[in-house]
Amino acid sequence: MSLWTITPLVYGTIEVKKDQLTTGLDVGLPLRVPYLGFYLTDGPNKVLLDTGINSKYIVDGKAWAGSPAEGGADHVLASLDAIGVKPEQIDCVLYSHLHNDHAGNCHLFPKAAQVFQEAEWKELVDPLPSMRIRGDFDQSLIPELLALDCQRLVGDVEIFDGLRVILTPGHTAGSQCVLVSTKDGVYNLAGDTIHVLPIAFPEMTEMTLMDGRTLTVTPAPSHWGPAVPSSLVYDHYAWFRSIYRIKSMLRERRFLLPGHEPSLVGKTFG
Repeated sequence: MSLWTITPLVYGTIEVKKDQLTTGLDVGLPLRVPYLGFYLTDGPNKVLLDTGINSKYIVDGKAWAGSPAEGGADHVLASLDAIGVKPEQIDCVLYSHLHNDHAGNCHLFPKAAQVFQEAEWKELVDPLPSMRIRGDFDQSLIPELLALDCQRLVGDVEIFDGLRVILTPGHTAGSQCVLVSTKDGVYNLAGDTIHVLPIAFPEMTEMTLMDGRTLTVTPAPSHWGPAVPSSLVYDHYAWFRSIYRIKSMLRERRFLLPGHEPSLVGKTFG
């Protein structure tokens, strides 16, 4: 089996309130988290997970829910340049989902296959009114994606040897996780099914921030169950089933890499 390395890429940042990510906990507590992408390679194959937020979704320095933010294509290109990778070298772009902060710069990779779930495409094309109100999906991406080499998946698929996606709906209908085989074990890149670690491990009392400092956080009461959903879950039944699936596959906590987890900044895996 091919063994891969994983390099988290910082495409920008957004400052949210922690209770927007762990509903009911630490109400109003500011939390700065990264817009993350992930560069994956086994040597010959070069894969990118997610392309970050388009700068048009940051207005007067604010993005989703009026949160202070920075990001855009320049940040994506700079993060790749920092590891010596050019956009035209990317063979495949995987999308954890097609929200505007994860798929906003697909145009930077015209030579790459663009891979997402069929269910996610349908939500992009025909979002619910609640999704339109929040502006979760950028429908200007539709013609951009149609002009690219798009591959729509249905369910779990092995993309390359040692690299597999699994369908984990709930945050969106077509959310998917990427399972990456490395010399250390199999990592789960969870996208926004799990934004940050305390969602999946609600007993946590500390978070590591982007600069390495520690933030004290409130653990959830045990009767809340095995996970705490964010305020950004469309289907709670599907989301909890996805959580059960993800956690049943984890050997250890360290193998879970959430989509906005600040402690991943500056690290590599595998």
